[in-house]
Amino acid sequence: MVAPTDPNGGGVTPSLYFSSSPQSMVYLPAGYCPSSLEQSIDALTSDLYRTACECRAIHGPGYGAVLANLLGNVSFAVASNFRIHGDNGRSMPLSLHLRFAGARLSGKSAAHVRFNAPIVEAMKDWKKRWLFDNTTRAAYLRRIRAGSVWTMFSMSEGRGHLADRFSRSFQDFSDLYDTTVPQFDRADDDDDMLAERAPDSALLVTCVNVQDDAHRSWLDRYGEEAMASGYLFRLLMMETDELAIEGAAGLQQEYALLDYDHRIGELIASGLLKLKKMSVDKLPVIEVSPDAEQVLRQARVCFQSMPGPVLSSRDAIVFAVRLAANARRIAGCMHVYEGYEGAVTADTMARAVTIAKYFGACWLSTVFPPKPVPDAVLRGQYLLDYLHRQAIQFGMQFPSWRESDIVALAPNFGWNKAQIREAIRLICGRGLARVMPRTENGRRIIKLELISARSSYFSGGDPASLV
Repeated sequence: MVAPTDPNGGGVTPSLYFSSSPQSMVYLPAGYCPSSLEQSIDALTSDLYRTACECRAIHGPGYGAVLANLLGNVSFAVASNFRIHGDNGRSMPLSLHLRFAGARLSGKSAAHVRFNAPIVEAMKDWKKRWLFDNTTRAAYLRRIRAGSVWTMFSMSEGRGHLADRFSRSFQDFSDLYDTTVPQFDRADDDDDMLAERAPDSALLVTCVNVQDDAHRSWLDRYGEEAMASGYLFRLLMMETDELAIEGAAGLQQEYALLDYDHRIGELIASGLLKLKKMSVDKLPVIEVSPDAEQVLRQARVCFQSMPGPVLSSRDAIVFAVRLAANARRIAGCMHVYEGYEGAVTADTMARAVTIAKYFGACWLSTVFPPKPVPDAVLRGQYLLDYLHRQAIQFGMQFPSWRESDIVALAPNFGWNKAQIREAIRLICGRGLARVMPRTENGRRIIKLELISARSSYFSGGDPASLV
């Protein structure tokens, strides 16, 4: 049964419970991404849900671009106000590292510009450099050392960033993900006074929009290194083929988006005051209710089953732990943005888990894209389907054919004899058929016999498959 829709406009309330039984879990088959983007939008809390829907309707970006850019900008605003209690007893920041890879005309720029606008306006009172698009590692670290403890990488088109060496500074990004200021090397230590006054913690939020071809090239070249460093597990990635729609700009007034502007302005003003008084690692900490912790523990078991065979058991644990940490941060972002009081509730955590689960599915399908089925396997599947149709057409109770007769059909399929023999070998190797010597009319012959369940081709059941 679907939980009732939030009367305040927050979409469908996700289930609070996740089965611990592997048989009843919904886990991701290797290389495939479930179509749950709409569920992730529905899972947003009420004000964020209305903001996302209104941005889509008025400005036209795809929901993927809306979700990634909305979370990135909200994360920047709330991370300067609070931290959140972690499962190890220590607090963690509310900063998210996001990357959205979309097709051309997906609305990346429209979503980036609209959601970034109130932040740019509110940050005018912050005298330090805070917004970066394409910079070098040395220049960025000097800014932190000079007091830029609250920064954001935000780009409507990050192709230049991916081409730069800084995009491959995985250890630096891992440190900043946990608000740790990276170590300065000797080439950067050109000012001893600045080095002595360098802060010990800093916030970095990344919300990089890139085109899908550039993102794919980057992963092909550096994905293995990024995963080995551990940073890729921390990065929330989404790749969609959505296209933007023609929005109703000029015909429909903004209401939820104006509320978003006002709320972001409040959070930025509050964050400016707090960071002037205390360091990043001393910000107030949001507690997480026991029920919410239980939801997250159950979700982590589900996360661990998602990678299937594409990750080793050890890496699957790392994937689950990092994704659960991001779910915790997303829950904290929604909790602070909505102005909820007290600890993070199970409802908010369940919503965050739904969103994180979608990002995790996108991560898997992006890092491990489905491989094309080999031609030999496709030929084997075609031959198997042909034999099943023959068995049904002629009402064969025990379907079998002379192997030589099947081989003789190769030109009908556009194959040569070697290719059809390879198809027979694949079918037999999967246990769907067998080649057996038989005696007919006193002569010894070789027959190909189907041994798959007869219900698959007589009773309308699912046919056997090689793919």
